[in-house]
Amino acid sequence: MLIKEALASVDAIQSPYIRAVTYARIGATLALAKNPLYEQAFKKAFDAAEEIDNPIEILKALLAIAFYLGKAKMKSSKKMFRQLAEDIMILPKKTRDKLFRDLISYMLQLGEIDEAFYYSEYISNEKLKNEILVNILKEYLSTLVGEKIRIIYRIRKIELILDHINKEPYRSYAIAEIIKSYLKIGEYDRAILMIKELKSKYWLKQTVKEVLFYLKHKDLDKKYADRLLTVAIEISDNLGIDINEDLAVIFAINGDIAHSVEALSHVSDKEQKLIEIMKALMERRPGTVIHYLQTLDPKDSEIASKAVLNYLIDNPSPKYSSIARYISEKIESEEVIVKAVQYYLKIGQVVEAARMTSKLKSRKLRSLALGDIAHYLLKNNKIGDALDLVMHVEDPKLSSVLISEILVKVIEDELKKEHRV
Repeated sequence: MLIKEALASVDAIQSPYIRAVTYARIGATLALAKNPLYEQAFKKAFDAAEEIDNPIEILKALLAIAFYLGKAKMKSSKKMFRQLAEDIMILPKKTRDKLFRDLISYMLQLGEIDEAFYYSEYISNEKLKNEILVNILKEYLSTLVGEKIRIIYRIRKIELILDHINKEPYRSYAIAEIIKSYLKIGEYDRAILMIKELKSKYWLKQTVKEVLFYLKHKDLDKKYADRLLTVAIEISDNLGIDINEDLAVIFAINGDIAHSVEALSHVSDKEQKLIEIMKALMERRPGTVIHYLQTLDPKDSEIASKAVLNYLIDNPSPKYSSIARYISEKIESEEVIVKAVQYYLKIGQVVEAARMTSKLKSRKLRSLALGDIAHYLLKNNKIGDALDLVMHVEDPKLSSVLISEILVKVIEDELKKEHRV
């Protein structure tokens, strides 16, 4: 009942154009819901369009109706679009271009990309045509999924559309979008060829950033990684772009440690970049971490070692114990040793943690490390061992806190036993 009332209320809209579009929208909604009133709604949409005085506005209303017929999955939609296109073709260029722009926009919303491309040929304004072709291209790029044979067909279509985009900056923007999509689907050879077609300095810079992003975050085959990297370096050299920060990471994750360290020497915020590199290596190439640390000077090696141990503390696993052992034996910093103690406790290697603690000379750091071990023992109900250990904590404040925790733990455990009895 409410639907019928709403449908009848549309007549209250004074503008016949808005009334026609509203009826068409309602018609599409009803058709998709399989409500038979959709036929009445579309009929009223056509009736309202006939009331429009302005012939251009009539065409705009009919284009909207054709669109909503398409949304409703009606076969008559395509036929109607073709008839309207014939009517639009005879209009003056400026008006014709605007109406074809609307028609193409509707086609793209309906997923009719080939039809949209076909009608783009009727636009005479080169700037507008190039803008529209870029939009059509982007829609096609979004379809680069599925079987390889389909992707190849669509790539051919994409390159055909690109051939029709002949104005800058539209062409360079289109190429940049294609490169981005090719990288995503692993078409690296095609991406490299496309990079060489770029003319705009701005889009060359943007593309270098895109390539560097992929090299930093994707595990590419070495052959493609090397080729993409070579292209990125060539472009950056030609344009005077400093990409050492990216190169330091990319070389590292591709196993080229010497070049990574060389690039790192030209980075202003070296400490932050080292932290990023160590995290990337721990996540993707942990086997190269020790070699990387060996290549660094003592100061940088300490910074990098702290970053590695922070990662190990956050992601504890016994498989990384050899890295922690190397760091604790080779790095003289006592702060690093305290972090190693924390890591060993995280993986349950108390004996190794205690061995590390024995190396500490600083009273404060030794007390902190012993406190960590005591906490671990307490958490694992080894109260006696924890109490013995606390006796070796030289910091009186820390030892008092630990003894307090131990005594509270003893009472809690005793009360639990009594409760069970």
